[in-house]
Amino acid sequence: MINIGSLCIVSADAERCASIRNAYENAGYIIHVFSNGEEALAAICHNQPDVALIGSNLDDISAFELVSRIRATDALARMPIAVDMAEHAHLDDWREGHDEYPEVNDILPHALDANAIVFRLQPLFRLSTMEAELVLRQANDQIVQRVSEQIDDASRCFYLSLNPAQNLPASFLSENTFWETATSISEAEAVVTGPGFFDVAVIDTNADNLDDVIQFCSDMRDNPRLFNLPFLIRAPGLSEEDARGLYRAGANRVLTAEDCDETLRFEAMSLIRLQISRNVVRDTLRRTLTEATGHPLESVYTEDFLRSYLAKRIDIAKNGRRALSVVHLHLPEAISLLEEAGEEACNALSAQLARWLSRLIRVEDLAARISSSDFVVILPDTQASEAQYVMNRIAGVLTSRILPCTMYSAL
Repeated sequence: MINIGSLCIVSADAERCASIRNAYENAGYIIHVFSNGEEALAAICHNQPDVALIGSNLDDISAFELVSRIRATDALARMPIAVDMAEHAHLDDWREGHDEYPEVNDILPHALDANAIVFRLQPLFRLSTMEAELVLRQANDQIVQRVSEQIDDASRCFYLSLNPAQNLPASFLSENTFWETATSISEAEAVVTGPGFFDVAVIDTNADNLDDVIQFCSDMRDNPRLFNLPFLIRAPGLSEEDARGLYRAGANRVLTAEDCDETLRFEAMSLIRLQISRNVVRDTLRRTLTEATGHPLESVYTEDFLRSYLAKRIDIAKNGRRALSVVHLHLPEAISLLEEAGEEACNALSAQLARWLSRLIRVEDLAARISSSDFVVILPDTQASEAQYVMNRIAGVLTSRILPCTMYSAL
């Protein structure tokens, strides 16, 4: 059976472990469960899962001590880790986790059910894929230095207020945070799709605006430039079913408690930290694209690099039974232009196509040009349904520019 990724669950809560395990196995993941911290550490070092979820109720070691020991292992220094807080954990415990252990990628409140955890940890699995891509794209002996992972208070955030009864507390985040705000969906779309990037989008809403917020999140996820933007939604009194609808539409966090100002702040800090981590890997990945490996101005790799890289990617997919999608994009328009207008015009069109293509895929996906009319896109840890979605998005953009194309996929 093809799997999307692997998760190691470390917890003494057998009932919660079983619930989370079932949810992830149904979603196509490989799961390993341990109730003992020492045994889990040995297994994590040996198996190197994509993500570790560590409960805070272990008998032999604290969750954060186990995280520190995992991080001390070179091979696991970049593995995404989340901590699942105990059932009766106080808000102060959560605050301590955020403030004292920045190496933890996410801290989960115990109130989250298993299905919500599946949605919540998805960015960590993509972060794991990005980290693996960074290793694979090292060209020969070239080691690309990571850009600085400096986390400071100067965040750029967006706030959409659709609930008159709610507002952001004055002390929310820091004084250095730059905010842009909106009070309607149309205004929000104009701001978020405008120039620049945000570290997090915070939305206050109620049940009356639920459908509009779901559509807004879904539309932003469909935007190639915004599908990594974290969405934090506060909707007091919202049902679990409606909350799951928001998660399916692309929300990263949904808070439904009546009084959750402090929780909102900690969740926002967590998402900002995750976004910064992703940006670090994203920027470092882009630095693997050099004159030796590709066409930097067009953001695509060469055919020679593709062959070397793809061989390693296929081995990983075969040995780990991991999902891998390969898309071949053929553009007959480029051939016609070569015949009618010559090589220079054809090369200009091919370069423009490459730039469009690079903007329509995730940074962990790899695009390579193998001729003036043919491109290949590699989608690691991506199942057929998601690959089809990417293909449709590419075809839609190119068709809107009157460039017919043919795509073939190997999944």
